[in-house]
Amino acid sequence: MAVRKLSILDKEKLISHLKSLKGEERRLRFGGVVTDDYIEHYVQGSCDVKDNKWFGVEHIDGTIVAACHVAIIGEQAELGCSVDLEYRGLGYAQDMFDRAVTWLRTRGIQDVCMHCLSENSVMKHIARKNDMAVITEDGESDANVHLQPANAFTPLADNYADRMALYDMMLRKNIQVIRSFMPKYWYESKSN
Repeated sequence: MAVRKLSILDKEKLISHLKSLKGEERRLRFGGVVTDDYIEHYVQGSCDVKDNKWFGVEHIDGTIVAACHVAIIGEQAELGCSVDLEYRGLGYAQDMFDRAVTWLRTRGIQDVCMHCLSENSVMKHIARKNDMAVITEDGESDANVHLQPANAFTPLADNYADRMALYDMMLRKNIQVIRSFMPKYWYESKSN
């Protein structure tokens, strides 16, 4: 499944994804205990801001199973990621990180940070994997990296990633439509 830029049309799906995070998952994603109302306000506020972008991975049924919020603040950007429990370990967080970095480079942003609780081992792993310096203090961790400046191919890579995500989504939707017309036993027996 390809990472795509989410739009204002995906707002409800995004809210649903974040609300599906329960207990410890939600606390790690937001750095504390947050309510469903907080999540709704957070998504509403971030979707309407020019220097914010959401990236996501969408299941064939249309639900968002992974999301990355990118907020540009001055000359740097901050990233926050979440992946549904059953989709972890498939590389979606790394894919979203890579996609966000390409998008940021096209905008001239070279400094990226991630802020998380010190026990959020997944985010710290992603940070270290991407050569981010991780500093832990008072139960929280900050990771920072300086990006390479954009070159002539960066906007092309950004555009290419958008197109591939669109093609991926269209292909998966077409497969879903085709399967709805086939007898269930046909494609189940072919996959065995």
